[in-house]
Amino acid sequence: MKPLHAQISEYIMTKIQSGEWPVGHMLPTELELCEQFGISRSSVRTAMMSLVNDGYLKRVKGKGTFVTNPMRLEDTTIFIESFAEEMHRHGKEISNEIIEFRVMRGEDAVCRALQLPEGSNILKLSRLRYCKDHGPIVLNTSYFTMKYSFLQNYDFSSISVHKAMAENGLYRKYVEKHIGAVTLDARSSRLMGVENQSLALSMISTTYDSDNDLFEYCVSLYPA
Repeated sequence: MKPLHAQISEYIMTKIQSGEWPVGHMLPTELELCEQFGISRSSVRTAMMSLVNDGYLKRVKGKGTFVTNPMRLEDTTIFIESFAEEMHRHGKEISNEIIEFRVMRGEDAVCRALQLPEGSNILKLSRLRYCKDHGPIVLNTSYFTMKYSFLQNYDFSSISVHKAMAENGLYRKYVEKHIGAVTLDARSSRLMGVENQSLALSMISTTYDSDNDLFEYCVSLYPA
C-alpha cells in the first residue's frame, strides 16, 4: 500500500488532471483533508508540499493553496546552478546578509558530510539571500574544510563563493544535490519573515572542486 501522503498527492493530481480542479482553484484546507481522509496533518502537509515543489500547487499566505501551472524545467536551472547564477540569468538583482561567518568545531553530522574526523575545525558561512523588491528568498548555510581557509579573506555580502574559488585557481567540478521538504525552526522562520513551523524546500548540496576534493557542504532553505 502506498504511504498516506502519496495517496493524498495522487488524489489531488487526479482532480487536477481531470479538470475538476482547474488552475486557480482553491484546495480544501489541510484540516478539511485530514477529516476527509482520517489522517494526520503532517501527511497532508507532506503531500501538498511535494506538489508545491513540482509546481502544481501554490501557497498564498493568509488565503490558501491554489492549483497553478507547473513550472517548465527549462525555465529554471536552480537544481544545477548557484542561487546567484540563477538570479543573474533572469536579470534579478540580489543582495546578501551575512548571518554567521567563523571557524568553529564542526558538529558530528557536518564533519561526516565533509568527510572529516569528528570534532574537526570547519569554516561556517550562513547567508540570507534577497531578491530586490521581494524580500528573503533563501537561507544558505555552507560548511568548508580548513583547506579553504582563504575564504576568510573575502566579504561574501558582495562576492560569490564561486568567484572566490576562481580567484584561487579552483572551480566547481560537480555538485550532488538532494531535495526535500522540511519544517522551519523558530530561528529560520524569523530570519525569513514567515510563520514559525512554515514549510520549506530543502536543498542539500555537496560540491567537489577541480582537484576532486570535497569543497562545500551546503543546506539551502526556500520557504514554500
